[in-house]
Amino acid sequence: MGDALRVAVFTVVEVVALVIWLALVRGEARTFQMDSISIVTGLGILAVGITIEHLLSYNVINKRPLFKLGGLPVGKKLVVSVIETGIWAIWLILADFNALVAAVGLAVLLIFEHSFSDNVFKGRGIFTRLLNVRTVGFSLIEAAGAAVWLALVGAGQQIAGIAALLITSLIEHTMAVNLGRSELFMDPGRSSSSS
Repeated sequence: MGDALRVAVFTVVEVVALVIWLALVRGEARTFQMDSISIVTGLGILAVGITIEHLLSYNVINKRPLFKLGGLPVGKKLVVSVIETGIWAIWLILADFNALVAAVGLAVLLIFEHSFSDNVFKGRGIFTRLLNVRTVGFSLIEAAGAAVWLALVGAGQQIAGIAALLITSLIEHTMAVNLGRSELFMDPGRSSSSS
């Protein structure tokens, strides 16, 4: 399986998790009592989806078999996934007040989350490098895609919104894989399966 297909697999996992999460937390046919259940369920699904996406992307970046479970830094990736889930929740809350502020906030927070994630990809501690400026470009792309997705869904154009999210996520993930692999294989003492 080539890298493009492998990136597409973990991108679809993330997009499906985001779409289900949004449907659960923004569904209009819920009662007040169901709101709490829907929100918790949605956040749980999002966290699981993002965790799976992070583990699969770790395998792609480190040139491991896509579904190889042994040797994965599950604990570190779980922490980064919880951080990212919280970022998406903050974004959606901000979007209720101001879509532009929400998009900017998402971009800024994703820069940090992507920096943490890149640290794990490269076998470092999560918070070793708090800010990697090389994550700025693809963080902006992801935030823009999310803003377009939410605007289109809000206008009743769910398919177009999902397509926008999928396309921008593919671009973002391809760039993240390239960043994750930079420097990674330059160190002859580091094995591609280290965590």
